[in-house]
Amino acid sequence: MDILKLTGERIKGLVARRGYTSVELFAHENRIAKSTLSELLNGKNDPKLTTLAKICAGLEVPLSELFRDNGIDNWVREKAPEYDPRSPKPKGGKARKPARK
Repeated sequence: MDILKLTGERIKGLVARRGYTSVELFAHENRIAKSTLSELLNGKNDPKLTTLAKICAGLEVPLSELFRDNGIDNWVREKAPEYDPRSPKPKGGKARKPARK
């Protein structure tokens, strides 16, 4: 499952827990276009940060709450690989000379 679908499912669950009878009602009360919210909930569109902020304000949750999910945690890389200056040069590229001091 991809990040957009996971985020959409998370929002659906939060909307339901807040007691909304429909996502249309939630969209209307929080001034979010119904089509925008529908695309987001179905994982068909990347949301703007401002849209996510409106959703979180309406749900009274921090933005980080949308991304607290094991599926999303597994999707995100934990740590960048360590840089080793002694590693061999990449194929097809030139080795860089160190900067002069």
